[in-house]
Amino acid sequence: MSPDTSAAGPEDRSDLSGLEELLDVAESVRVLRYPHETEPAEDGTTTEWHCDIVVIDGVPGPGFTTYATVGARDLPTNVTTPEGRQIRSEFVTVGRTGHRAMADVLDACALAIASGSLHVEPGAVVPNAVGLVDPERRCEHLILAPPFLWPGLQVVDETGGPDGTGPLLTRLQAVPITTAEMSAAARDGADALFEVLDTSNADVTNPDRPSVV
Repeated sequence: MSPDTSAAGPEDRSDLSGLEELLDVAESVRVLRYPHETEPAEDGTTTEWHCDIVVIDGVPGPGFTTYATVGARDLPTNVTTPEGRQIRSEFVTVGRTGHRAMADVLDACALAIASGSLHVEPGAVVPNAVGLVDPERRCEHLILAPPFLWPGLQVVDETGGPDGTGPLLTRLQAVPITTAEMSAAARDGADALFEVLDTSNADVTNPDRPSVV
Protein backbone atom coordinates (compact mmCIF):
# COMPACT_ATOMS: atom_id res chain seq x y z
CA MET A 1 0.00 0.00 0.00
CA SER A 2 1.42 3.39 -0.98
CA PRO A 3 1.51 6.04 1.73
CA ASP A 4 -0.56 9.20 1.74
CA THR A 5 1.90 12.07 2.08
CA SER A 6 -0.72 14.81 2.28
CA ALA A 7 -0.60 17.01 5.37
CA ALA A 8 -2.79 15.80 8.22
CA GLY A 9 -5.08 18.12 10.15
CA PRO A 10 -4.56 18.83 13.87
CA GLU A 11 -6.96 16.06 14.84
CA ASP A 12 -4.93 13.55 12.83
CA ARG A 13 -1.46 14.38 14.12
CA SER A 14 0.62 11.42 15.15
CA ASP A 15 1.65 10.81 18.75
CA LEU A 16 5.45 11.18 18.64
CA SER A 17 5.98 10.73 22.37
CA GLY A 18 9.05 8.66 23.19
CA LEU A 19 10.83 9.86 20.04
CA GLU A 20 11.66 13.35 21.35
CA GLU A 21 15.43 12.87 21.72
CA LEU A 22 15.64 11.55 18.16
CA LEU A 23 13.55 14.39 16.77
CA ASP A 24 15.67 17.00 18.56
CA VAL A 25 18.79 16.06 16.58
CA ALA A 26 17.12 15.20 13.26
CA GLU A 27 18.06 16.85 9.99
CA SER A 28 14.43 16.60 8.88
CA VAL A 29 11.24 14.83 9.97
CA ARG A 30 8.16 13.79 8.03
CA VAL A 31 5.25 11.45 8.67
CA LEU A 32 3.90 9.05 6.04
CA ARG A 33 0.37 7.72 6.47
CA TYR A 34 -0.42 4.26 5.10
CA PRO A 35 -4.17 3.68 4.71
CA HIS A 36 -5.52 0.15 5.12
CA GLU A 37 -8.82 -1.68 5.25
CA THR A 38 -9.70 -4.79 7.21
CA GLU A 39 -10.84 -8.00 5.55
CA PRO A 40 -14.63 -8.12 5.04
CA ALA A 41 -16.62 -9.40 8.03
CA GLU A 42 -19.40 -11.97 7.65
CA ASP A 43 -21.81 -9.19 6.73
CA GLY A 44 -19.34 -7.80 4.19
CA THR A 45 -18.42 -4.68 6.14
CA THR A 46 -14.84 -3.47 6.42
CA THR A 47 -13.08 -1.02 8.72
CA GLU A 48 -10.53 1.56 7.63
CA TRP A 49 -7.34 2.00 9.66
CA HIS A 50 -3.93 3.48 9.08
CA CYS A 51 -0.31 3.14 10.12
CA ASP A 52 1.90 6.23 10.36
CA ILE A 53 5.65 5.98 9.74
CA VAL A 54 7.91 8.74 11.05
CA VAL A 55 10.93 9.34 8.81
CA ILE A 56 13.79 10.89 10.81
CA ASP A 57 16.75 11.88 8.62
CA GLY A 58 20.25 12.16 10.10
CA VAL A 59 19.56 9.72 12.95
CA PRO A 60 21.40 7.78 14.34
CA GLY A 61 24.05 9.65 12.33
CA PRO A 62 24.77 11.49 9.06
CA GLY A 63 23.77 9.47 6.03
CA PHE A 64 21.28 7.35 7.98
CA THR A 65 17.54 7.57 8.49
CA THR A 66 15.43 6.16 11.30
CA TYR A 67 11.93 4.89 10.54
CA ALA A 68 9.45 4.42 13.37
CA THR A 69 5.82 3.31 13.41
CA VAL A 70 3.23 5.40 15.19
CA GLY A 71 -0.13 3.73 15.69
CA ALA A 72 0.88 0.07 15.64
CA ARG A 73 0.23 0.27 19.40
CA ASP A 74 -3.49 0.26 18.60
CA LEU A 75 -3.27 -3.28 17.21
CA PRO A 76 -3.65 -6.18 19.68
CA THR A 77 -0.56 -8.38 19.98
CA ASN A 78 -2.06 -11.17 22.15
CA VAL A 79 0.95 -10.73 24.46
CA THR A 80 0.60 -9.86 28.14
CA THR A 81 2.80 -9.32 31.20
CA PRO A 82 2.87 -12.08 33.86
CA GLU A 83 0.28 -9.98 35.71
CA GLY A 84 -2.03 -10.06 32.72
CA ARG A 85 -1.51 -6.51 31.44
CA GLN A 86 -1.66 -6.16 27.66
CA ILE A 87 1.57 -5.35 25.83
CA ARG A 88 1.47 -3.36 22.63
CA SER A 89 4.41 -2.58 20.35
CA GLU A 90 5.77 -0.01 17.95
CA PHE A 91 8.58 -0.78 15.51
CA VAL A 92 11.75 1.07 14.58
CA THR A 93 14.43 0.40 12.01
CA VAL A 94 17.28 2.19 10.27
CA GLY A 95 18.44 2.52 6.70
CA ARG A 96 20.69 4.58 4.49
CA THR A 97 19.15 7.96 3.76
CA GLY A 98 17.37 7.73 0.43
CA HIS A 99 16.39 4.07 0.83
CA ARG A 100 12.76 4.97 1.50
CA ALA A 101 11.53 1.40 1.01
CA MET A 102 12.28 0.83 4.70
CA ALA A 103 9.14 2.84 5.50
CA ASP A 104 7.13 0.28 3.50
CA VAL A 105 8.94 -2.50 5.34
CA LEU A 106 7.78 -1.18 8.73
CA ASP A 107 4.24 -0.88 7.42
CA ALA A 108 4.49 -4.59 6.54
CA CYS A 109 5.20 -5.26 10.24
CA ALA A 110 1.99 -3.48 11.19
CA LEU A 111 0.07 -5.48 8.60
CA ALA A 112 1.48 -8.71 10.06
CA ILE A 113 0.08 -7.74 13.46
CA ALA A 114 -3.26 -6.72 12.00
CA SER A 115 -3.57 -10.08 10.24
CA GLY A 116 -2.77 -11.97 13.44
CA SER A 117 0.20 -13.69 11.79
CA LEU A 118 2.88 -12.30 14.10
CA HIS A 119 3.51 -13.10 17.77
CA VAL A 120 5.12 -9.82 18.79
CA GLU A 121 8.16 -10.39 20.98
CA PRO A 122 11.98 -10.18 20.72
CA GLY A 123 13.22 -12.93 18.41
CA ALA A 124 10.03 -13.06 16.35
CA VAL A 125 10.55 -13.23 12.59
CA VAL A 126 8.47 -11.41 9.98
CA PRO A 127 9.00 -13.54 6.86
CA ASN A 128 9.47 -11.77 3.53
CA ALA A 129 8.68 -8.31 4.96
CA VAL A 130 11.56 -6.83 2.97
CA GLY A 131 11.23 -9.13 -0.02
CA LEU A 132 7.61 -8.18 -0.70
CA VAL A 133 8.30 -4.45 -0.98
CA ASP A 134 11.98 -4.38 -2.03
CA PRO A 135 12.65 -7.70 -3.78
CA GLU A 136 16.21 -6.95 -4.94
CA ARG A 137 17.66 -7.07 -1.41
CA ARG A 138 19.63 -10.00 0.02
CA CYS A 139 18.02 -9.62 3.44
CA GLU A 140 14.44 -10.57 2.64
CA HIS A 141 13.11 -11.00 6.18
CA LEU A 142 13.02 -9.19 9.52
CA ILE A 143 13.77 -10.31 13.06
CA LEU A 144 12.62 -8.28 16.06
CA ALA A 145 14.99 -7.25 18.84
CA PRO A 146 15.23 -4.73 21.67
CA PRO A 147 16.48 -1.48 20.03
CA PHE A 148 20.26 -1.09 20.16
CA LEU A 149 21.12 1.88 17.94
CA TRP A 150 19.37 4.79 19.66
CA PRO A 151 20.51 5.60 23.24
CA GLY A 152 17.83 8.29 23.59
CA LEU A 153 14.91 6.20 22.36
CA GLN A 154 12.16 5.38 24.85
CA VAL A 155 11.95 1.58 24.67
CA VAL A 156 9.29 0.91 27.33
CA ASP A 157 6.40 3.13 28.40
CA GLU A 158 4.56 1.85 31.45
CA THR A 159 2.36 4.90 31.96
CA GLY A 160 -0.70 3.40 30.29
CA GLY A 161 -1.52 6.46 28.23
CA PRO A 162 -3.29 9.66 29.32
CA ASP A 163 -5.63 7.91 31.76
CA GLY A 164 -3.05 5.42 33.06
CA THR A 165 -5.17 2.38 32.26
CA GLY A 166 -3.84 1.46 28.82
CA PRO A 167 -1.46 -1.30 27.76
CA LEU A 168 2.28 -1.32 28.42
CA LEU A 169 4.05 -0.03 25.30
CA THR A 170 7.33 -1.43 23.98
CA ARG A 171 9.44 -0.58 20.96
CA LEU A 172 11.17 -3.29 18.97
CA GLN A 173 13.84 -2.91 16.32
CA ALA A 174 13.20 -4.64 13.00
CA VAL A 175 16.51 -6.04 11.72
CA PRO A 176 16.76 -7.28 8.11
CA ILE A 177 18.12 -10.84 7.81
CA THR A 178 18.76 -13.33 5.02
CA THR A 179 16.93 -16.60 4.48
CA ALA A 180 19.93 -18.55 5.80
CA GLU A 181 19.97 -16.37 8.93
CA MET A 182 16.24 -16.87 9.42
CA SER A 183 16.79 -20.63 9.31
CA ALA A 184 19.67 -20.32 11.79
CA ALA A 185 17.45 -18.35 14.19
CA ALA A 186 14.77 -21.04 13.98
CA ARG A 187 17.36 -23.75 14.62
CA ASP A 188 19.66 -22.15 17.22
CA GLY A 189 17.57 -19.29 18.60
CA ALA A 190 17.55 -15.54 18.02
CA ASP A 191 20.21 -14.85 20.65
CA ALA A 192 22.68 -17.11 18.86
CA LEU A 193 22.01 -15.33 15.57
CA PHE A 194 22.53 -11.89 17.11
CA GLU A 195 25.80 -13.09 18.63
CA VAL A 196 27.02 -14.13 15.18
CA LEU A 197 25.84 -10.82 13.68
CA ASP A 198 27.78 -8.99 16.38
CA THR A 199 31.01 -10.99 16.13
CA SER A 200 30.88 -10.72 12.34
CA ASN A 201 30.48 -6.93 12.52
CA ALA A 202 27.48 -7.25 10.24
CA ASP A 203 26.15 -3.92 8.99
CA VAL A 204 22.50 -4.27 9.97
CA THR A 205 21.70 -0.95 8.28
CA ASN A 206 22.44 -2.52 4.89
CA PRO A 207 19.79 -4.96 3.60
CA ASP A 208 22.21 -5.97 0.83
CA ARG A 209 24.94 -7.18 3.20
CA PRO A 210 26.28 -10.75 2.86
CA SER A 211 24.79 -13.45 5.06
CA VAL A 212 26.78 -14.30 8.19
CA VAL A 213 25.76 -17.99 8.14
